[in-house]
Amino acid sequence: MEPTGGISLKARDDRFLRAAATVLKEYTIVRRQAPEDGWIVFDIQGGAKDYVVKVHPEWRGQPQCSCPDAAQRARSDTRGYCKHIIATLLKHEEFRGQLLEVFL
Repeated sequence: MEPTGGISLKARDDRFLRAAATVLKEYTIVRRQAPEDGWIVFDIQGGAKDYVVKVHPEWRGQPQCSCPDAAQRARSDTRGYCKHIIATLLKHEEFRGQLLEVFL
């Protein structure tokens, strides 16, 4: 499916499915105790490599992930929202609203 408003609907849906089916079920998402420059930091473990997701609690920046997908394909397909970011936002209720960026 072609991108709509900068979002590829197929790529978005695929990442949501992988976040729910793989990351939330098989990975460990651990919130670090101390924020870094106002960002809440999560360690994602359980995949081929470990990654770091950063979320700003006041939406002062877009969530970030250290995985290659967030910097490459997800950047062009889903505004940088990889499966790790999506899973982290889904898991933590206080951040779920930030998923709106993927739908607008």
